[in-house]
Amino acid sequence: MPANASYDDWFDVPGGDDFEDVTDLFVAAGHDMDPEEVILMDNFTLMDAMSAFEIGEPRLDSGMILEEQRRPPFDPLTPLLPEEVCWLLDRSFACEMEWHAGKTLSQSVFTLLFVHHLPDINPEYLAPEEDADPERPRWLVTVIVRAAMLGLLKCCDLAWRELSKNKVFDVEDWQGEKCDVSLLEGVDSVVIVNMIDAACEWLRQSDLADAHIEALRDRLLLRKTLLYLYRLDLLKSSSELGYNVAVARGLLHRVRTFQPTLPQDSPVTLAMDPYIARRLPNFMPIRVTELPPLAETWDTLDTFLSFWGEIGYLVNSLSLLKWEAAGSLSYALHRKPAASFHRSLIQSLFYDSGLVLGSHRATWLVEHFFYETIGIPYSTILECFDKSAPEAQQATMRDVIERRITKLMVPHVRSNWYNPPRRRRHLMKEFLQWHMLYDVILKDVEQHKPPDADTAALLAAVPRTAQLWRVSASRDIILSGFEQELYAPEEKPIAYWYLSFVLEQQLGIIEDLLPVVPHDTTAFYELRFQAKHIAALQMISTSLVALTAGYIVSSWRRIALNFLRRYKWMFKPEFDNIVPVEMPNLSGFEAMLEELLKDEAFSPAANLQLAHDILVSHLNEPQEWVGHWAKDRQEYLRNLAETCDRLKRVAPTSMVEVPNFDLEMLSWTPGTHPWFPTVKS
Repeated sequence: MPANASYDDWFDVPGGDDFEDVTDLFVAAGHDMDPEEVILMDNFTLMDAMSAFEIGEPRLDSGMILEEQRRPPFDPLTPLLPEEVCWLLDRSFACEMEWHAGKTLSQSVFTLLFVHHLPDINPEYLAPEEDADPERPRWLVTVIVRAAMLGLLKCCDLAWRELSKNKVFDVEDWQGEKCDVSLLEGVDSVVIVNMIDAACEWLRQSDLADAHIEALRDRLLLRKTLLYLYRLDLLKSSSELGYNVAVARGLLHRVRTFQPTLPQDSPVTLAMDPYIARRLPNFMPIRVTELPPLAETWDTLDTFLSFWGEIGYLVNSLSLLKWEAAGSLSYALHRKPAASFHRSLIQSLFYDSGLVLGSHRATWLVEHFFYETIGIPYSTILECFDKSAPEAQQATMRDVIERRITKLMVPHVRSNWYNPPRRRRHLMKEFLQWHMLYDVILKDVEQHKPPDADTAALLAAVPRTAQLWRVSASRDIILSGFEQELYAPEEKPIAYWYLSFVLEQQLGIIEDLLPVVPHDTTAFYELRFQAKHIAALQMISTSLVALTAGYIVSSWRRIALNFLRRYKWMFKPEFDNIVPVEMPNLSGFEAMLEELLKDEAFSPAANLQLAHDILVSHLNEPQEWVGHWAKDRQEYLRNLAETCDRLKRVAPTSMVEVPNFDLEMLSWTPGTHPWFPTVKS
């Protein structure tokens, strides 16, 4: 691997890198143009540009109806068999789950044509039925189907209200376009619950077969329970959450046991129109999609209900550490993000209208920030500041510090339920904010003169608290690059080197804080755990620097340009005006690499074995201070230990063997482990 560029610099960037910025030229030229005016090259017309679009392309020519897409007209009063109604109700749950998965309403819920014909099936507007078919009574449509469709729309309305609070983002996380179709915004959910109860009573008094009555009733009650869950105020009625989740999952199990079989050429299939979007006002082209198999729908709904139970644990956890563990472990285990509705709901429950968890003022965040990080009550910290204040003290920064902590902690906790790319961008912005908080606290501490060594040690620990959170943010930024598969092969050894650098900083801060932290506090247990955990991560990272160094083939100039672009969040000009932050220098990577390659005593395999042993030793230790998420942390440690075990089997036993290491054996598969490579079989 060359230390300097072996080719002329012109070959590093195709076409060279002496480009001129012509933005101002184009802006100036644009001032002389009229709105909607277009400038085209010679012999290239607007017709030529339009010819790039294929006629009949479904996303652009959505109004075109092919012969095979033509359907008979839909009659909402067509009599249906009980099993056909069951089939329709099952599809209503599938459509709802597809909307929560990110599809538009016109691709999911609105494909159920009954939601557009609710006035047509209102029994109050219909004449009495004559010569009714006892196998297909009309009330199956006008009472049962109508109640189920109303319940579906109201569930979507309640979910839409939460989603529209801007905790998650329209188009990016969910699709909010209603296409001018009512979601029963003006109808009280109690009215619809009463209608579902009335439908169940119709079933109870009917002459249908018992199996059909039970199947239809289970589906109606499942819809009713979902409606209860959507409208539940979890901060005031969290005790009801567990009961309703258990009831819903029990009903779901019963629903799975009765899978209706449709007769051939059943008319109920006409109640689903995947091309409905062409008849609805849309602001974007819509692709026609299919509903997943029903078994997959029930699995998705079961997961959806299970996450409500997870929210119940969060609401009852008055601890920043537990909220942080719940969110960060979800990413560390590379679990599929929860539905946008649940991610929005969690963020609203944590902080809304100036209150934390519905009842605590913002100062609660400040108190728990210090107590759960260094185990010292905020009141004790304030006492130390007061007795250390000089006689001619400048204006106190206490209010500024408290405001900054609050403004940082609220979005930080919420970011654990952002989508992965948005969380990464948030952490990049947060990195600077944490260091600015560190700068403010440090300058405030420097104004004070502690009367004794204990007070001095405590005051010194206060700014280190902000520094610890800053370093944790930088660690998560680097690791998220592996989760999202952002790094090119050549960037991976540098990312692991920088990760090792950050972990060393974090380990140093923890070692400085531990002597100050009371031993009987949650903060002490967590810092002690993190010290060993971070040491293991650093061993893995250092080993992978050695193993992946062979990916680097470009010149150092090219590598340096890539480094500045990838880690631009570390080199913002705002850092120039505050206390210096220890930043990695790319020359340190080159020096570390040379030192590693010359160190014949260093063994990547032995380093990975040591990391494995540290992680395994934690598996048997209780971690009750993270509550419900202790089992998730053990799963995370187990996955990390298994990764170490796989890597050590192929890792060189000494640096002499590293040049012959086959990089083709390594594969970065986030599904296996989000941060570290696995070994190809």
